[in-house]
Amino acid sequence: MNKIKILILSFCFFHFSFPKDHTFHSDFGLEWCYFVGHLESASGKQFGYELSFFRLKFLNDTDWNPEVFPVHFAISDFTNKKHRTSQTIKRTIGDLSGYSDKSIYSGDYHFQIISKDKFHIKAKSKSKDLTLDLDLEGNGKILVHGKDGLSIKSNTNPSIFSYYYSYPRLKSKGTLFVDGKIETITSGDSWMDHEWSERNAKSIPSLATGETGWDWICLSDEVGGDYVFFRFRESPKSPPEIFGTYRNPKGKVTSWSKPGQIQMESIGSFWKSPDTKIEYPLHWQIRYPEGEWLVFPIFNEQEFDGIKTTSTIYWEGGVEAKDPIQKKSAKGYLELKGYKKPKEWWEF
Repeated sequence: MNKIKILILSFCFFHFSFPKDHTFHSDFGLEWCYFVGHLESASGKQFGYELSFFRLKFLNDTDWNPEVFPVHFAISDFTNKKHRTSQTIKRTIGDLSGYSDKSIYSGDYHFQIISKDKFHIKAKSKSKDLTLDLDLEGNGKILVHGKDGLSIKSNTNPSIFSYYYSYPRLKSKGTLFVDGKIETITSGDSWMDHEWSERNAKSIPSLATGETGWDWICLSDEVGGDYVFFRFRESPKSPPEIFGTYRNPKGKVTSWSKPGQIQMESIGSFWKSPDTKIEYPLHWQIRYPEGEWLVFPIFNEQEFDGIKTTSTIYWEGGVEAKDPIQKKSAKGYLELKGYKKPKEWWEF
């Protein structure tokens, strides 16, 4: 173990306490708590959604502690293959945003923490033509990543890490307003992810810079297994490092962090966004010690242009997966960050 890793691990262990740790943590520079899910309405339509609450804070030479709270909100109409997005960014001035033990909010986007296992989320676009109102209830089985929640993102640079847990299989019911129509959500499964890192950061935290990139996927299979696979790149020229977490139907959790334990490779051609011209790998083959997944998008057009709030453009959307060996299937969400528009032939 190198000296950097020893130094980091010596002060980084963190004991989770719920529901307290569902909210934001004021001592850290970067944090996000987000929800994704697959929903079904009373009319029989299939939808996916993303609702991401971010928090960024860093110290400067005057000890001023600015905090900003971006939110990203998207609805994917799986039935009609349409993708709608909305976003905001607020400060605490005028009580436009903030957080407590019971809630996180920014503008018209709210996350209410009712208990360890019960939540309520509300999202309303500025134009009010895209809204979401869901009750979420978990089964008590929170999934902790890495070593007791310490998730190292790079073995070559272990100073890049986060505290990280997920809450899969949140039963979801409520309402959705999209394309001028209210949809009653009668069933669905949501996935909550929560990460925070870099205590008392004096610059933009490493995971928030434009240099880093990753391919992240969460899957819940039909027999009770939950998976996270994470392919991290510290910079565009850095070789990817792959990490994973698997909880089997009986509740046993396995983490993979050593090189070669997981192979996660894009297959097939890239999809080129007609709006940003960025090319994304949307089809993946994932091999892990317990099996194999072939992952594909429910439809291609699920890009999020967050330049106005977080200065990032990424692909995040609903996916399905097949295990060709064990003959099982799964649903989940895929996020691709760090892909940029390729240069045209006349650019140097």
